[in-house]
Amino acid sequence: MSDQTPAADEPTPQESGSADLAPVTPPAPPAQWPSPAQGTEDMSAAVPPPVAPMPVAYAPAPPTSSNAIIAFVLSIVSWAVCPIVPAIVALVLAASAQREIAAGQGRVQGGGLVTAAKIISWINIGFWAAIVVIGGFFLALAVVAGAAGAA
Repeated sequence: MSDQTPAADEPTPQESGSADLAPVTPPAPPAQWPSPAQGTEDMSAAVPPPVAPMPVAYAPAPPTSSNAIIAFVLSIVSWAVCPIVPAIVALVLAASAQREIAAGQGRVQGGGLVTAAKIISWINIGFWAAIVVIGGFFLALAVVAGAAGAA
């Protein structure tokens, strides 16, 4: 039977009294998975691709204390340029950063930088203090040896 001609027991649009009704074709059946009875030619083509997982949105990390960063940089710089002054400034800034981090209650980071700045600065100060003490000892030894040799 054709889609254009109605069946004998169905009324035509002219007979039913409404001119705008047309015969409706049923929708196509949905596509189905191939059954094992159809064969095993290429079953991989029938498997849909895996769905990509949704990206996970992470909260941004809390900011790092700028005093901690500056203290750390100054503690490293103190090894190359004017050893004692930048190390002392780094210790002052590290103490300020530590108070800032404690007051921030987790909203400010940088505790590791503060600790590193303190350790590097104290090692640098201790190193130069040892150089001064040892140098003073050798200078005093030289003066005593020079005075003993002159006598």
